Amino acid sequence: MGQDPETRDLNKCGLYVDDNPPQLVTVKRVYEGSTTVRNIPLGNDQLKVGVEEVRDANARIPVPTQEVHFVGHNLNTFLAWPIHLVLPFSKQVFHFVVFVTIN
Repeated sequence: MGQDPETRDLNKCGLYVDDNPPQLVTVKRVYEGSTTVRNIPLGNDQLKVGVEEVRDANARIPVPTQEVHFVGHNLNTFLAWPIHLVLPFSKQVFHFVVFVTIN
């Protein structure tokens, strides 16, 4: 995936969807400095992201457009994604489930 010359390329991050707990659906790069994605202005609470690896192809994109609805159809493309659902891998929190058997 090429770097947009008008933006600064950051480290890879995880893109999540609102779930309980939030679900990792794709790995991408964030491109700071962009104001549009697919000729649509970004909201103040959105980032331009480039999808590099799909973890859940059936996950719905939180900022859909007429052409874009599911993560799986957008490998190697740019999307708008809510800032609160973008988390650098260095800051991700992993949830562990522990099952206890009581006799």
